[in-house]
Amino acid sequence: MLTPEEAQANAKEQAIAGSPRDKERYMESLYIPHRNQTRIIDEARTLMTAGAGLSVTLVVGPTGVGKTTFGRMQLRNLLREYEIQIQEDPSFIPAAMCEVDAAGNGAEINFVLLYSRICSALLAPSALDGFSLPQEPNKPVELVRNSQLMMEAAIRARRLEHLILDEVLHFAHSTTEPIHIGNMIKSFSNRSRFNVLMLGAYGCEVLVVASEQLARRISVVHYERYKDSDDDFEVYANFAKSVLAALPYRFEVDIENRLEYLFDGTFGLPGLTVDVLSRAAKRCAEGKRPRWNDAFLRKAMPSKAAQRKIVRSTLRGERDIEPYLEMSHDDAYLSEADALKELAAEEEEKKKLNRKRRE
Repeated sequence: MLTPEEAQANAKEQAIAGSPRDKERYMESLYIPHRNQTRIIDEARTLMTAGAGLSVTLVVGPTGVGKTTFGRMQLRNLLREYEIQIQEDPSFIPAAMCEVDAAGNGAEINFVLLYSRICSALLAPSALDGFSLPQEPNKPVELVRNSQLMMEAAIRARRLEHLILDEVLHFAHSTTEPIHIGNMIKSFSNRSRFNVLMLGAYGCEVLVVASEQLARRISVVHYERYKDSDDDFEVYANFAKSVLAALPYRFEVDIENRLEYLFDGTFGLPGLTVDVLSRAAKRCAEGKRPRWNDAFLRKAMPSKAAQRKIVRSTLRGERDIEPYLEMSHDDAYLSEADALKELAAEEEEKKKLNRKRRE
């Protein structure tokens, strides 16, 4: 049995000798551990305990921090934990991952497509494949309900215990009523133990307060970038060097004098850093004499306008997510009296708006 380090070294050698597509696949499967990622893994493991009921964990972070990579790593680790059970019963699929599709402007989430994606991840037929469950005679098929029932049947048949949903920001950006999202999550609670891990960019934390049933069920974990401090920069620099060492190319890369430039341009985002370094190395490898060239690093970096948008949106997200996180110290909760005042003020505002509409 190869160690993880030996397996990665073998995969790197195969990618070096392989085609450009082989190199892309290798990079997609590459996992470089780092401090913030390890913290998220530990927090998620604590929340995704094998308890008696339903556990829902929402991992939120800036675009480019590495949430999708984290989800893939969680999926791989979960499947390894159940390796013996899977060998004994190949029909057993303990964990699956799928992506929530965008709803489009002013549109609702396509639950038929989502349920069908989950079925596909479980290697089961779905409504989109032309299948349906038995219906009452002369009763029309309700596509959404039928799709949900087929998904639930697939979950039972495969004995799924962990479901990872990526890009759940699309839930928050849709016009879908929160109760429908809550009902979908609630449907998983029929299992004796079930973990839902949701991954999304800043903004999806509002799902927690979208409805009362979601507020009771979801725990929020913040996947942070590396910030402008000596400790964070040191961890980030070591991560960047580890990424360079794992790239599927023969030539050596030395960016010791470019680390601050890389840190500033990527705003300390690990996922974006991997993308930049892999794009730069790919360009270097395409030359007649493959070797590292800082000019290609500059070309792979975000533009000034793109970096400005990344910085501003990330800082805004870090500010807005604070109320949704676990408190590190005692804060004053909303009292009953203050809550009643707020509700009364909201009712009065509604009455004013209604009077204006009638005038």
